[in-house]
Amino acid sequence: MQFNSIILPSQVVVPFGVALAHLILTVYVISSHEINRDKAFGLFVAYLSLTIFWNINLVVISLGSVPSGTFLVRLAPYGLVIIAAIYWLFTRTFLQQLWPERWVWAIPGAMLLLAIGFDNEWLSLSPSVYAWSNGWLFPGNIGFVLCVLCAAGFVGLSFLIVQLQQFRTQSPAHRNRIQFLLIATLFLLVGYGLYLSLLEPFWTTGLIITCLGSSLAMYVVAVEDLIDLSTAARYAISRLLTVLITIAVYIAGIYLVQIFLGDLLTSTLPAGWVDPVLLVAVVTAVLLTIVYIPIQQMSRLLTNRIVFGQVYDYQKVLQSYTQFISNILYPDELASVAIRHIEQTFGVTRAILLMLETESPEYYEFRTIPISITNQFPAMLSLERESAVIDRWVEQGRPLAQYTIDISVQFRNVAETDRQTLQSLNLEWFVPILKQEQLIGVFALGPKISRQRYSAQDLRLLQTLADQTALALENANLVDRLQRHLEETTRMKNLMDSVFDSMQTGVMTIDKQGKITHFNKSAAAILNLSTHNTIGTAYQKLVPTLANTIFSNLMKNVMDRDERYTNYEIISELPERGRVNLTVNMAPLKDAQNQTKGVTVVLEDMTETKRLKAVQDMFRRYVSPAVVDRLPANPSELELGGHRQEITVLFADIRGFTKFSEHMDPEKLVDTLNEYLSMAASSILMYEGTLDKFVGDAVMGIFNAPLDQSDHIMRAVRAAMAMQRAITDYHAKIGQDRMLSFGIGLHVGEAIVGNVGMSDRMDYTAIGDTVNLAKRIQENTPANKILISEPVYWAVNGTVKAVFFREMKVKNREQPVKTYEVQL
Repeated sequence: MQFNSIILPSQVVVPFGVALAHLILTVYVISSHEINRDKAFGLFVAYLSLTIFWNINLVVISLGSVPSGTFLVRLAPYGLVIIAAIYWLFTRTFLQQLWPERWVWAIPGAMLLLAIGFDNEWLSLSPSVYAWSNGWLFPGNIGFVLCVLCAAGFVGLSFLIVQLQQFRTQSPAHRNRIQFLLIATLFLLVGYGLYLSLLEPFWTTGLIITCLGSSLAMYVVAVEDLIDLSTAARYAISRLLTVLITIAVYIAGIYLVQIFLGDLLTSTLPAGWVDPVLLVAVVTAVLLTIVYIPIQQMSRLLTNRIVFGQVYDYQKVLQSYTQFISNILYPDELASVAIRHIEQTFGVTRAILLMLETESPEYYEFRTIPISITNQFPAMLSLERESAVIDRWVEQGRPLAQYTIDISVQFRNVAETDRQTLQSLNLEWFVPILKQEQLIGVFALGPKISRQRYSAQDLRLLQTLADQTALALENANLVDRLQRHLEETTRMKNLMDSVFDSMQTGVMTIDKQGKITHFNKSAAAILNLSTHNTIGTAYQKLVPTLANTIFSNLMKNVMDRDERYTNYEIISELPERGRVNLTVNMAPLKDAQNQTKGVTVVLEDMTETKRLKAVQDMFRRYVSPAVVDRLPANPSELELGGHRQEITVLFADIRGFTKFSEHMDPEKLVDTLNEYLSMAASSILMYEGTLDKFVGDAVMGIFNAPLDQSDHIMRAVRAAMAMQRAITDYHAKIGQDRMLSFGIGLHVGEAIVGNVGMSDRMDYTAIGDTVNLAKRIQENTPANKILISEPVYWAVNGTVKAVFFREMKVKNREQPVKTYEVQL
C-alpha cells in the first residue's frame, strides 16, 4: 500500500475531519436516549469506533515519513477488513436476519492471516501468477489485494442483502428505512472504492463519501420517523412539474399575444418607444399575473393526482361517510360500510375494525369485524391493558403505526405476545375510536395498493372518520348487546326446556294457590297428567289421591315457613297406575325480590326400583350374592359361556343324613336340613365366597370367582374351619337326636367358570377336573374333618395347622392324591 509521495494538506485534514465526524456521530449515538440499545446498536457503535481509529491511523501515516512496510501502513488494509465485516454484521442484525455467526469471523480472520503471511514473505505465489497479472500483482501488494477483495466482498454483500430485504418488505415505512440504509451502504461501497484507488483526489473524496454513508446509517439507527424518500422525490417532481407548466403557459401566452395582439400593440404605441418583442413579453407577464393563482392551483392539483394519487376531497369524503353510517344499528354492517369507504377513499389493500368486546384489569379483548373477512384475521385478540400500545390509543388518542411499534424505544417494553399478535395481522396503521375518552374500537389498516405511505392528511382524515364512527359504533354496540342478550336468553330458555323435557326426574312448579305453572314430560308421565289443560289447574283437582297424602302438608310447610324437603318418600294410588312409590324434593320458588311465589317439586318414581329391589332380594336367596351384585355392572355376563380361571373349590356334605332321615318326620327333616345347610352357606359367604349350589344334603362353594381374590385359598380354608366351629357350637344347643356332622374337602386349580345351561335358564358355576377332585376328596372325608389337597396345603402351610392324612385313590385318577387334615 503506497500513497502519493507528495503529502497534500487535504491528505491530513480530510482523514482527521472524517475521524472527528465519526467521533461526533459516536457521542451522539451513545448519549441519545431514544435509541433501542440492542445488538445492532452495539455493532454500529463498534463500527464507528473502529472507523475513528482507522482514520487517525491514516493521519499518522500522512504526517510522518512512514515506510511502506511498517505496521501502521499495513494496519490500514487490515483495519478495513474488520470494519467491513462489522458493518456487514450490523446490517444483517439490523434487518433481523439471524444467520450463523461462526463463519462471519472465519472469513476475515483467514484473509488477515493470508495477508500477514504474504506481507511478511511467509507465503508466496508462483512467478507465473505475477506474469499472468501483467504487473498488477507483485510480491509487495498480495496482502493488500486480499484485504481489498475481502472488504469489498463484505460491503458488497451488505448492499445485496439490504437490496433483497427492500424487495421483500411490504410495509412502506419499513421499506423507506431500508432504502436509507441501502443509500448509506452504497455511499460506503463507493467511498471505500475511491479510497482504495490511493490516488489524489480520489482517496480523500472517498473518505468524505464514507463519512456521508456513516451519517446516513446513524440517521437510520437514531431516528424513528425518517423522511419519506418517495414522498420527498414525488414532492420535488411535483414542484418541478408546476414550474414547467408555468413556463409552458408563459411561453404559450407570449405566442398567443404575439398572434392576436401583436399588430394592435405595435400600431397603438409610437414607433421606437418600446421594442415590440419586449412589449409582448410585458403584456404576457401582466396577463399571466392575473391568471397565475388559478393556473398554479390547477397545475398542483393535476401534478398531485399524477404523482401522489390524491383524488379525494376531504369534506366530500367526510360528508358521504357520515351519511352512510349514521343510521346503521348493527356493528357488523357498520364495519362493512366503514371499511368499504376507507378502502375506496385511500386505496387500502385490506382493513378491519377491532371492536372492544370486554375489558378487565389485565386485558382488553377485541372482536374482529366485519365477519365477512374474519377468515383472514383471528376472530378475537387480546392486548395487555397497561401496554404502551393501549396508552397511545386511550391516553393520547393518536393513530399508531406498526412500524413505530417495531422500532420505537417507547414500545420496547410491549409484551412479546402483544407484539406478535399485532405483527400477525400484517397491517400498517391503527386508528383508535374513542367515545368520551373511552376506547370502543380501533380501525386497523393495511398498506395502500400504490405502496405509498399514509400522508399526514390521510391520518387527519382517518382520525376524523374514527370520531364520526364513535357515536354510530356505540349505538350499534348497544343494539348488538341487547340482541345477543335476547338471543342468549332465548337460547337458555330453549335449553332449559330441553333439559327439563329430557330429565328422567319429574319437575313441576306450583303457585301459592296450588295451581300448576310448569311441568316437564317426566312429571306428566309419573303423575299421569295430560299435556292439555294442566297449566293453571290446581293439583288437588288433577291428582286428588296425591293431595290426600302428606304431600299437601309438605306443600303448606314450604309455602308458609320456607322449609325444604329432600328424598321424602310418599306412597299413593294414582289413576291408571295404581300404587306408586315416589321420592319427593320440595323447595320454595323465589322471585327477584326473594319473595316466595310457589313451590318447586322434584319427583322421582321409585316404583319400578322398589319392585326390582324386591326381585333382587328374592334372587339372592337362589343365587350367590356376588353373582347378583355383578350383574348390573356387566350385563354381558348373562350370556352363556365361561372362561378359564384358578379357583378354590369347597364341598361340604352332611354325614349320615340318609340314615338320619329314616327316623324323622319330613317336615322336621327339612327344617333340620335347612339349619345345617344355612350354617354351611353362611360360613362360605362370611369369607366372600360364591355359593355355587345345594346338591341334596351337600353344599358347593367357590372362591376367586366371579370376583378376583388374591388370598382365595386361605379364604376357603377359613370358611371350612368356620363351618366346623359353627356346627360344634350348634351341637351344644340341641339334643342328641338332631346332631349331624359335615365332611369337607377342598382343592385349588384351574376350572371353567361361567354360565351353564340355556338362554332361558342358566346357572353360574364352575366345571372341570378341579371341581371333580374337590368332590372326590369330600366324599372320602370322615365326619367332622376337613381334608385339603396338596396344592392347598402348601399354600396355607405355616398359617394354618395341617397334618398329612393319607393318600387316596380317587375315581378317574391313576395316581393317588395326597390329602392333609386341617387342625382346628
